[in-house]
Amino acid sequence: MPPVARSKGSNEMTFTSNRRQFLFGAAASTLAITAAGGLGRAFAQDQQLVFWSQLAGSKKAAGEALEAAFKTAHPGIALNSSLFAEPSQLNEKILTAINGNTAPDLFIQHWDYTLTYSTGDKLADLKAGLANVDFAGLDASLLAYGNIGGQQVSVPLYGTSRGLGINRKYVTEAGLDADKGPQDWAELREWAKALTKRQDNGLLEVAGLSMFHNDLETWEIFTLLLQGAGGTLFNDELTAPAFGGAEGLAAINFMFELLHTDKVTDLGFGLGPGGSASPINQGRAAMIIAGNYSTNNALKAGIEFDVLPIPMEKGGFTSLVDPFSFAVTKASPNQAAALSFVEFALSQEQQVAFALASKNVPVLKSAQQDPTVQADPFLSKFIKTASFAPPKAAAIPAFSRMVTIIARAVQETLFKRVTAEEALKAAEAEVIAVLGR
Repeated sequence: MPPVARSKGSNEMTFTSNRRQFLFGAAASTLAITAAGGLGRAFAQDQQLVFWSQLAGSKKAAGEALEAAFKTAHPGIALNSSLFAEPSQLNEKILTAINGNTAPDLFIQHWDYTLTYSTGDKLADLKAGLANVDFAGLDASLLAYGNIGGQQVSVPLYGTSRGLGINRKYVTEAGLDADKGPQDWAELREWAKALTKRQDNGLLEVAGLSMFHNDLETWEIFTLLLQGAGGTLFNDELTAPAFGGAEGLAAINFMFELLHTDKVTDLGFGLGPGGSASPINQGRAAMIIAGNYSTNNALKAGIEFDVLPIPMEKGGFTSLVDPFSFAVTKASPNQAAALSFVEFALSQEQQVAFALASKNVPVLKSAQQDPTVQADPFLSKFIKTASFAPPKAAAIPAFSRMVTIIARAVQETLFKRVTAEEALKAAEAEVIAVLGR
């Protein structure tokens, strides 16, 4: 990951590539422990709050509005914010700062980086510090990604969820019900076959289901199918992998059949970072696994885009959620100001405002059901798909490494280099080794 120079103020920013190239991110703000071992809340006027964020891209305007509203509501706190365009950029800065005891008071980023920062007891338990937040009112599936060993080391500002992104024009032309969608794997398979278009010589024109474009998306579709077959990535205690059993085999075999038997896509089709180059935005795919971030690019490309729930093998639906979260280190000299910002961001007013501006799923359940939020045609659908996500998450420091291991196992199988059984067995052994380090 390339280093990035620290912004000197709230107006200085650094921008690089699309977030979908990599999974990583985390949120951290710094929180001091009082002499009694609790989280302090009193703060002096004109206190400086140093805030690093990754609220860039489609989230930039929403983040700026949140900061402006906080400044108005808390004039005694001088907010000094720096914006980073990519999780990898901010990660480099945070790692250096935490190790050098120079971390900012507050930062927000992709959740799985937080898991890395949590090692060595560096992060504070936010459930203990956010006394004015009703945690029962927060989305459990999003919140789960910051819970490690019973401590809430991060709290989401928002999340994305996964659904079945479709080109309504292609679906309607194929005589399929674009409002109902496939209800199980058998119907998903029939949809994918019906939507695939090839030339007489076999050249692929439109993929019925474009399955993955990079390692992250490989992991995502495998995990969604694993859940769809009734499986999980880990055991309940998060101490051992569980993806190598019958459910994992069902997931890989389903992908294998779609690819090699049904030929709904080709190996290597659409490989790359995604974004505007994604096959669905070029009219070359009828269905994809989509997140909130998929919508704008598809609409800009003139695609009749829509979102449906992802079916499970025998009926019902599943999803994944992907939060960006606040976290705080125990060494912050300005813990009270940092906590005040988090509490402010989790208020009903700010959750609704941020969701409408960014088109992301609010963590506050009452904000998810707000009439103005539900009136947004795409935001409401991603909130619905989020409700199908499991309430537990693979919240382990080794998560990012596990993503790569599983992605490579799936790809090795689909390229016919090894059997599914061999690939999953080897992947589980590698994950066990990583967990033991």
